[in-house]
Amino acid sequence: MPEKKIHDLREFQLRAKLPLLIRYAALAVIVITVVAVLVGFYRERNKTGFRLKSEHAQLSPDVIAEVNGYERLETDGNLSKYYIKAAFARTFADNHQELRDVYLETFDEKGEKADTMTAQEVLYVPEADKNFTAYMKGDVKIESRDRLKVNTPNIVYTKSNETAEADQLIEFERDNVRGKSFGATVKLGEKRIDLLRDVEIETFESAELAASGVRYAKINSVSASFDQLNGQITLNDNVKIHIDSRSKTTGKDVRTDVAAQKAVVYFAADDKAAAVTPERPAGFAPESAQLKKFELFESVHITSIDGGASPTNIDAGYALFDKAADRYELKNAVHIVTSAADKPTDIRGDSAVYEQSALKVSIDGSGEITQGSDYLKGNSINADLFPDKKLKYAVLRGDALIRQSADARTTSVSGPELNALFGDTRQLQAANAVGASTAEMIPNSDPQYSRVTMTAPRAMHLTFAGPGLLRQLTTEGRTTIQLNAVNSSTDSANKRVTADAVKTVFDDNGKDIKRAEAVGNAELFVDPLRAAAENYRTTVTAPRFDCEFYAGNNAKLCVGGKKAKAVRVPTVATDGRGEQTLTADSLNAAFSETSKDIERFDAVGSTKFVELDRTAIASQMSYTTADTTVRLRGGDPTAWDSRSRVKAREIDWNTSAKRTNMRGAVSTTYYTRRTMGDALPFGSSDKPVFVTSDSAEFDHAAETAAFAGNARGWQDDNYVRADRLFIRQSQGNFQADGNVQSVMFDVKQKQKGRESSQPVYAASNKLNYDKQTRLVQYRENVDIRQGTDRITAASADIFLNEQNELSRTVAETGVVITQPGRKATGNWVQYSTADEIAVLRGAPATINDSANGSSQAAELTFMMRENRVISEGKSKPSGTGRIRSVYNVKPN
Repeated sequence: MPEKKIHDLREFQLRAKLPLLIRYAALAVIVITVVAVLVGFYRERNKTGFRLKSEHAQLSPDVIAEVNGYERLETDGNLSKYYIKAAFARTFADNHQELRDVYLETFDEKGEKADTMTAQEVLYVPEADKNFTAYMKGDVKIESRDRLKVNTPNIVYTKSNETAEADQLIEFERDNVRGKSFGATVKLGEKRIDLLRDVEIETFESAELAASGVRYAKINSVSASFDQLNGQITLNDNVKIHIDSRSKTTGKDVRTDVAAQKAVVYFAADDKAAAVTPERPAGFAPESAQLKKFELFESVHITSIDGGASPTNIDAGYALFDKAADRYELKNAVHIVTSAADKPTDIRGDSAVYEQSALKVSIDGSGEITQGSDYLKGNSINADLFPDKKLKYAVLRGDALIRQSADARTTSVSGPELNALFGDTRQLQAANAVGASTAEMIPNSDPQYSRVTMTAPRAMHLTFAGPGLLRQLTTEGRTTIQLNAVNSSTDSANKRVTADAVKTVFDDNGKDIKRAEAVGNAELFVDPLRAAAENYRTTVTAPRFDCEFYAGNNAKLCVGGKKAKAVRVPTVATDGRGEQTLTADSLNAAFSETSKDIERFDAVGSTKFVELDRTAIASQMSYTTADTTVRLRGGDPTAWDSRSRVKAREIDWNTSAKRTNMRGAVSTTYYTRRTMGDALPFGSSDKPVFVTSDSAEFDHAAETAAFAGNARGWQDDNYVRADRLFIRQSQGNFQADGNVQSVMFDVKQKQKGRESSQPVYAASNKLNYDKQTRLVQYRENVDIRQGTDRITAASADIFLNEQNELSRTVAETGVVITQPGRKATGNWVQYSTADEIAVLRGAPATINDSANGSSQAAELTFMMRENRVISEGKSKPSGTGRIRSVYNVKPN
């Protein structure tokens, strides 16, 4: 009995633990299930479903056949179209198929093998005309008829246009070119592949180097297009090219980095392919994959490092690199910088050809080369370089210039064509100019050192002894007389006289020039030493000059012959001051003995002076530089600019102060009211305004004009007359003072149903008009008349509308209005032309009408159209408030 109890207790304990064991087992099943799901997800994470085109979205789900070891050759008559081989094929009711482990061949129009493709899975959708679309995934490989190999996880191939589209990472290879991108369109029929994003391409010099990974160039861009038929790759946006090569001159490794916005890479042409053999069929040209040249566009930057030397940097808007010639064709703001011993050679131009290995550079358009203290410039430059990329020899053509700077002075030579030779020390050794040439030696600091200028019509030869030092300078042709001021005072000037023939007569001492005769196309040039607003560069031309001199070879007086002309150009450009031109039948230039600059011009016969848009003419004219004033006398002196024209017996024009004074029979014409700032309230803004007076003064800077003495301004039938007139153009303000008389506007009135205009005549002691408020103010002894109506008062304000027509009149103090048979008085009146109503106020205001009687009140409203008067208000604040009216009764 005791043993049986023990057995039952164990059994009960086991039964008690059974639910816990079941829970553990369930938990284990759940864990196993989760692990299985995760493993399945991990295994399938890179497997994506087919992304079908919209036309293939509704495929049949009904399976009609399943075949292992599937093969199919599609033909059109005797021509093969395509061949499919798969380990397994499932066919559906609409004839589309699901294939596994697929091999696909396509054939060209001759039935010959074209392209092959393999994939783990394919969704085959048949189409009309023996065409199909194949959705491929799983290690997709394509090998085209022209040796292009493509590898990608997923692709869609369309037989009708022979196009394969990939939207994932794609790797490709053709001969010595290989690369990758994210997404691509492979156009097998066109032999073209469009790389969509994150493009990386490598090129190799040979198949052996490609196999060993020794590349020639690595190329990156945002997108690209590989045209296999034409052997070129077009790169788009943020192009980077890295090239590893070997120098043909030094044999050292050369590293080149290229950047541009766009580029085209060209490969060797197919016409260089070897002979056609069974092993090398037509079109087979492995050497065609060798990079031949690349073309770069927009923001081109190239850095080339030859061994351990300093880099050569190239910037341009366009570049074409020929690999075989090691040659760059550069365009658009070319900038090349080479360095040796930390001393750069800076080359600039519109376009250039740079041959690295041949050590040559050719610049076309705005060429500039700077090397140390030497500067070369020309429209075109052809230069040879030393191996360290320093200048060796240069030929410059078109506005050519060579300049060498040193501490003491700067030496330069210029001409149509120059050549420069540099020695082994890399210093300028010799320079030769061909054609009309100029050489200058300019002191940099010593004020006692004369500036030397030499010119020659045919040639010039210079040899240098060192930086800034000349050994010899020879010229071919005549030399120009150059007179330089020795002192350096602020108003000093240099002079030069040139002509077809020059005769110089010296003083008895043989040192000083007494007289110079310049005959034939003579020119006198005066150049101030200091640039300042008051200093001008002056050029005087005439058929002949006869010049007298002070002691010390300083010009005193030059007399110009027939049809002389002087042109003065400001040394410092300022607003309102420009080039001055003086012409005359005879022109004399007198010089200051102190400053050596021109102090006076005297012109006789058909004289004309021009500065900016201002012009003046007269029979005689003088110009003095001390007060910068042109004085016009004789032959109706006349001056004009873009706004007005003035005549007077005498005109003084101060060119620096921008003031003009006129005296005697002054007559001014403003071309339109608008050109005078609409400062007068005349009716038309497009018609001229005329002003006459005894004298006048114009301030061109302040845009004001003052006319005095019997001044009168008018436009058509409108006028203003006074003792003095003032015009402020910029403010749109006009004033008249003293005995003012005016007819400046008309008033429209309706009489018997018809509208008519009547002029308004006004007189006063003063007048003021403001364009902004369109208000005309008459002051002191105002007398305004319109037809038979008349208003007199101490002051009157006339308000104009936008058409400068009278809108409203307000008169004050001692107002008297008279009309035929009627008289009104008051202290204030307002008349509105729109409704022809006059409001009269006074203490009292009165209206006396010979026909209708009289009225008086604090305010009377007279409605002229209705011939009716309304009275209101008290005559005085303390009055009775009564209104008095007297009516005349006409007997029947």
